[in-house]
Amino acid sequence: MRGLLIRPAGVPVLICFEDPNPQLWDGACEAWASLEPEQIEDGIAQVIDGIRLVVLSPRSDSEVQADYARALEVSVINSRNLAWAAETLTVQVTMHLLKAYAGRKHLLHAAALASPKTGQTVALVAASGTGKTTAARFLGRHFTYLSDETAVIDVGTLRVSPYPKPLSVIEEVGQAKKQYDPAERGLTVAEPDQDFRLGYLVILDRDKAGKAVLSWERVPLAEALFTLVEQSSGVQRMPRGLAQFADLVNSVGGAIRLTYSEITDTLVFFQDLLAGELDLASHQADYTFVETGQAEVNSVSGVCYRRAPGTSGLETGEDFLVASQGKLTRTSLIGWDIWEALAHPLSADDLHAVMVTLYGPVPRPEFDRALEHLVGAGIIELVG
Repeated sequence: MRGLLIRPAGVPVLICFEDPNPQLWDGACEAWASLEPEQIEDGIAQVIDGIRLVVLSPRSDSEVQADYARALEVSVINSRNLAWAAETLTVQVTMHLLKAYAGRKHLLHAAALASPKTGQTVALVAASGTGKTTAARFLGRHFTYLSDETAVIDVGTLRVSPYPKPLSVIEEVGQAKKQYDPAERGLTVAEPDQDFRLGYLVILDRDKAGKAVLSWERVPLAEALFTLVEQSSGVQRMPRGLAQFADLVNSVGGAIRLTYSEITDTLVFFQDLLAGELDLASHQADYTFVETGQAEVNSVSGVCYRRAPGTSGLETGEDFLVASQGKLTRTSLIGWDIWEALAHPLSADDLHAVMVTLYGPVPRPEFDRALEHLVGAGIIELVG
């Protein structure tokens, strides 16, 4: 049995080919060429200990999992349909990367491109299917291509780890995406010894109607966080995750919203941006961060309300944000004060009394509706 050992953004992943179909092997070697895979012709059993595996096999998932129990984690792909297997392989390798770094690095669902001269890097953040790969395919011919969908950013240094995965291209609606090596498609792939640092966060806002005039602007911190948290992985596992993202935004002078119709219209913008010649003032926003500690959620006596475990909050300007299970919710001022007051569990009556102290008379029906809303949003919970 043959294998390909690749290191997406530095994470060792071994692709095992239980299916001997030469088309499967040749296609993977071509599509993943930019990651410089190491070919293993035999002896795979000796290298699987503590490593992440993706196994291409016609066998059942349970059979394969049992045979590779010594591996750190195993993903199994049914190899009978070659096109779907190739697309799923790209997805599973990316999932292994995300799991390896979750809670330790910023993981943005973003394309990443850099200046070939300075290594200054821009991350293009957008939801799936809204233009990241198209942007990367065009801009990657003019700048250094790091990734079309996964930006791996070190929290302390802002170093960006290249992940030149295959480009997944829709060539026929309803069929598997075709996998292409980015270098083979004319993109300038990063050299192994190059150093890249995040300098800019750009939120893509493409007008599919084609009527938008090219424009850009700084985005308020709260709005930037909504986009970044939604388009990221592992925020809830990162210590002070919400604050870490706020620091990330501030460290690059604030996020930029780029509105455009066609990506070809944006080339001069990105050239000026990465050259440091764009006339756009940077901005660092002040914020206050509040986190729910373990002791706070365990000390419960009687029927009362408490902050939902794992929640954290951030106040910036007139915006009040609470993160719960990787989801960000904007609250009203009283909603924020209710959540903040629950640093220790309180009964509804005691909590209402706190709000009366802060605001004066608070009608009980309105207060009760606010509690129901916060419970429904997963921000607080009723226990006891």
